[in-house]
Amino acid sequence: MTYNQFILKLILFNFRKYLSYFFCVSFSMTVFFLFTAIWFAPDFNEQASSGTRQIVQIAGVISCIFSLFIITYSFQQFFKSRTKEFGILLSYGLLHKDLKKIIIWENSFIFLGSLIISLISGSVFSRLFFMITTTILAIEDIRFSLTFGSFLWTAICFFPIYILIVSLTLMKMKRYDVTKLLKNNRVKEMKRDGNLLAALLGLVIIIGSLTYLYMYTNDFSNVVRMREVILISIVCCVIGVYLLLSHLVALIYMFYNCKEKLFYKNILPISEFASKFSQNRAVIFMVCLLSIGIVFFSTLSYTLFHQSYTIADNEQLYDVVMKDYEAIQLLDHMDIEPLLVNEGEQLTEKHSLNIVYLYAADMNHTPWRTNKHVIASSVEEVNLLLNTEMKVDKGQAVIIDFNQSDNETVTYFDDSLILENAQNQYTLSNQGTLQKKLFDRYVFSQPILIVLNEEDMKRIKNDALSYELGSIHIFKFNEWLESGDFVAELKSEMEAALGVVEKLNEEAVQTIRERYIQPYIVHSKYDRYHHTKEVSGFALFIMSFISVLFVVTVWVLLYFKAFSDVLSDQQKIKLLRTVGITSTEIKSYVNKKLKMVIVLPIVIGSLIGLSLSIVINLYNVVEMELLNSTIFINGTKVIGLYILLTGIYYSWLRVTYRKAIE
Repeated sequence: MTYNQFILKLILFNFRKYLSYFFCVSFSMTVFFLFTAIWFAPDFNEQASSGTRQIVQIAGVISCIFSLFIITYSFQQFFKSRTKEFGILLSYGLLHKDLKKIIIWENSFIFLGSLIISLISGSVFSRLFFMITTTILAIEDIRFSLTFGSFLWTAICFFPIYILIVSLTLMKMKRYDVTKLLKNNRVKEMKRDGNLLAALLGLVIIIGSLTYLYMYTNDFSNVVRMREVILISIVCCVIGVYLLLSHLVALIYMFYNCKEKLFYKNILPISEFASKFSQNRAVIFMVCLLSIGIVFFSTLSYTLFHQSYTIADNEQLYDVVMKDYEAIQLLDHMDIEPLLVNEGEQLTEKHSLNIVYLYAADMNHTPWRTNKHVIASSVEEVNLLLNTEMKVDKGQAVIIDFNQSDNETVTYFDDSLILENAQNQYTLSNQGTLQKKLFDRYVFSQPILIVLNEEDMKRIKNDALSYELGSIHIFKFNEWLESGDFVAELKSEMEAALGVVEKLNEEAVQTIRERYIQPYIVHSKYDRYHHTKEVSGFALFIMSFISVLFVVTVWVLLYFKAFSDVLSDQQKIKLLRTVGITSTEIKSYVNKKLKMVIVLPIVIGSLIGLSLSIVINLYNVVEMELLNSTIFINGTKVIGLYILLTGIYYSWLRVTYRKAIE
C-alpha cells in the first residue's frame, strides 16, 4: 500500500469527522463570500449611503471573527477525536514527519475544497442576497455581477486561518509522544473551589466597563472618541466575562454552601459540572460571547427599524424645509402655488423665516463641523414662528440649539458672541441657550439659530451682502407620511429653478455653494423616514442573518459538547445503576447536566448583551433619539425568542442524548 493510498484510507475511515470539520470551514467561507460579493458589486459603493457601507464592513469583520471561532473550535474537536489514532500510528512505526505530511495534506485538501464549494454556493446564493439588499435599500439602477475581488478576498482572508490551524497542530504534535497521544482524552479534573477572587474580579470588570460606557456615551462632548471607547469597553467586558466564567465553579459552590438543602438535592449534576469544568469552560465562554452578540446586534437593529417613524418625527419641528437666498431668489422662479392648492386641507401651516448667514470664528463646535457659518434671525420672527414670547435685549443674543435633547447641552459660546459678515464684525452678549428640535441638525453648517433683537437684526442685514441674506420656507402637514408627492414636486421645481438661476447668475450660485453646507435642499421628515427605514431595515436584515448564524453556531457547539461525553457517561450510568440510582433519577441527572452547560452561558450572555444595548447612548453614538425603555422592551423580546428557540432545541437534544447513553 502506497503512502497516498494510506492517506486515502484514513480519510474514508474518518469520513464523518472530516465531514463536520469540512462543513464548518465551507459554511464560514460561504458567509464571508456573501458580504464580499455585495461589497465588490459594480456601483454599490457609489450608490449606497455611507451608513449602508459601514454596515457591510462591520458584517464582514463579524463574519471573519465568527469564522475564526467556529473553524478553530471545530478543528479542536476534530484533532481531539484523532489523537488516539495518531498515537496508534506512531506506535506502529510512523514518524512525526509522516504525521506532519498527513496534517498538511488533509488541511490543504479541506481548505481548498471548502474554498471551491464556498465560491460555487456563494455564487448561487449571493444573487438572492444581493436582490434582498437592493430591494431593502430601494436601489434600482444597479446590476449584480460577481467580481474577481470577492473571490480573491475570500481566499486571502482565510489563508491566515489555514496557516494558523496547521502551525498550531504541528506545534502540538511536537510536544506529544505515543503515551501522551493515547492518554490525551483523560483530562485532569479542575479543583472544585476555583478562585473566588478571580471570579469576583471578573464581575467587577463587567459592571465597571458597562458603567463607564454609560457615563462616557451620555456626555456629548465625548462624541469624537466614542467608537474607540465603545470598542475598548467591550473588550474589557469580554475579559471580565472570561475571568467570571473561568472561575464560575467558585461562585456556584459559594452559593450552594449557603443553601445546603439545595446543594444535596442537586449534588450529582453540581459535582459533574465542577469535575468537568475544565472541559466545559471553552464551550461556556464561546456560547456566552455568541449570546451577547445575538442579543446586542438583534436588539439595536430591530429597535432602529421599529422606531424609524419616531426618529424622523422627533428630528425637527416642521415637516418640510426649503432654503432660499436673496442673491438668487429661487422661489420667484418656482411655481409652487399649484402644489399648495393640490395639498388642500393636508397642508396646515406655511411660514417663511428671514435669516442672515454670519461667520462665528470663535465659537466652540464639534470637530467634524468645520464650517463655522451660523444662521441668525430676529426675535419677532422667531416668536411668530414658534408662537412664543421670547425677549432679547439689544446687544444680546439667545441661542436655539437643535442638535441635542433637553437634558444635554454644549457651550457653543462663552459670555460673548463675535459674529462677522463681509462688511463688519459684531460683539453680542450671550443671554442663554435653549434646546429645541427646530431643524434637522445637518441642514445647516452649525446646528444652532441665533436669535437677535430687532434693531440688531436690521443693522446686521443692512451691512450684509445679498448672498448672506436668505429665508427658510417651512411647511407643516396633518400627516407628514402623506407629503411624499409634495416633497418630490417641490424638489423638481427647485432643481428646475436652480438651472434657470445658474444661467442668469452663475457667480452667486457658486459662491453660495462654496460657503454653506447643503445650500440647495428640500429637507423633509418624509425623506428622513424612508432613508432611516432603508438603512435600519438593511441593518436588521444583516444583523438578523448574523444572529441566525450565531444561534446555529451555539447549537452546533452544544451538540459537539454533549456528544463528546457519550462514552464516559455510558460508563457512569452503568456504575450509578449498581448503587441503586433509578431510571427517573438518571433522566433528571442528564437533564440537569445539560441545563448547567446550556442555561448558564445563555442567561449570562443575554443579560450582558441587553445591558450593552441600554448603556450605549444611541442618541450620541448614532445620533438617533431612542428611549432606553424602548430598547429594553425590544431586548426582552429578542431574549424571549432566543430562549424559546434554544429551549426547543434543548428538548430535542436531551431526548437524543439520553437515548445515546442508555
